[in-house]
Order: sequence, then structure tokens, then C-alpha cells
Amino acid sequence: MNDDIALEVERMLKEAWNKFFNDYYNKLTPKFIEQWEIKEKKEAEESHWICWNEYDLMFHIGRLFYKILSEKKEEKYSNIQIHFEKNVNVSNFSDYNFENRLGELKEKLKMKRGPKIDIIIAYENRLDPFLLCAEVKFFHGRPYEDPIEQIKRDIEKLKAIRSCNIAEKVVFMLLDDYYFYADKKTSNDIKNKLDEIKINDKGITILSGNTEAKLLKGNGV
Repeated sequence: MNDDIALEVERMLKEAWNKFFNDYYNKLTPKFIEQWEIKEKKEAEESHWICWNEYDLMFHIGRLFYKILSEKKEEKYSNIQIHFEKNVNVSNFSDYNFENRLGELKEKLKMKRGPKIDIIIAYENRLDPFLLCAEVKFFHGRPYEDPIEQIKRDIEKLKAIRSCNIAEKVVFMLLDDYYFYADKKTSNDIKNKLDEIKINDKGITILSGNTEAKLLKGNGV
């Protein structure tokens, strides 16, 4: 096991998240409000830039993670890579040390095939458990599905990954630039759910952010 490396990978992912959320998204979004000369709150709420979907969010987190990783000069960090949206099943990971636990993973999740994981960070030259698995949620427009149910599904997936020892660290990441200003009740429900997870599932790291970046600056918005 690579506990110390996994812990550092988790720390670097947190740093990437903070750099994206605070130094990039929250600072850049208001500039687009100004450039598009948006003056109405409703128009601002229904517009979005930088992240059009969860893939964009994962891309930005990944590029910032690699930038942080590149600053690590020790050999033990040289073969770490980040991957997006991979099914954790026998056909993809038949040679890995956790192969005999993949059946148990499917049973826990009541799935016919292995779950698709949003982010996997792993050594490319080892068949050990992954250093880290993460699920990502980005709420950025009118809802099409209950957000609490979406969160619960991802958390159950991470709990199963952890309990089957397929990853050393598991992380749930959530960016909300919709409910926080458009639906306060749902926003509070989301916050309460994340607080509940932090209390009851201490093995899962939560990285979350609510943002009103589209409303804080600009021409009268």
C-alpha cells in the first residue's frame, strides 16, 4: 500500500480544487458578465461560462492537478496519472491486485457491470489499488433530477470502492452555481446532506463550493 503517497495525492487534489474554485472560476466568471454586458439577475443566473458540464469541471481539475504534480521532483511521483470516466470491471482491470473483489463491488452496488468512476488517480507502472477515486457533481442549470438522489448514488459508489479496498482514498467533489441562488431550500438540503456525510462517512473527503460569482460583479447585476 502507498498510504503516504495517497494522502499527498489527496492533498494535491484539494489544492487543485481550491485553485480552480477560488483563483480561476470565481475570478474569471464576473469578467464574462461584464464583457457580455449582462444587467439582469435572471439573465446572469441562466448563463454559464468556463464549465458547461461536469466534463469541463473535471478537465480543469485535471490540468491543475498535473501542474501541481509537475512540481514534485521525487521519483515516487513520476509515474502517477489521472484518468477520467473508466468502468471498474474485470475486462479493464483483470490483472490488478483487487481483481478478486470486483464481483463484490458489483454486488454491493447491485450492478451488472462495474461502476464508472469519474476520476481515478493511479500509478501507471503498478497493479496496486488506485491511489484515489473521485466522483464529481456540477449543478449549473435547471434541474432534471433530484440533486440529493444524485449525491446519494455517488456516495454509495465511493463507499463501495473504499470498502472493497479498490482505492486508498475516495473524494466527492461538488460545484453548485445554480441552487445556491436559484433555490435556497434545495441548496440547504444539499448542505445538510454533505454535513451528514461528513459526520457519518468520515472516510470520504468532501470538496464542495457554492458560488454566486455570476451575480457578485458586473454592470449592475
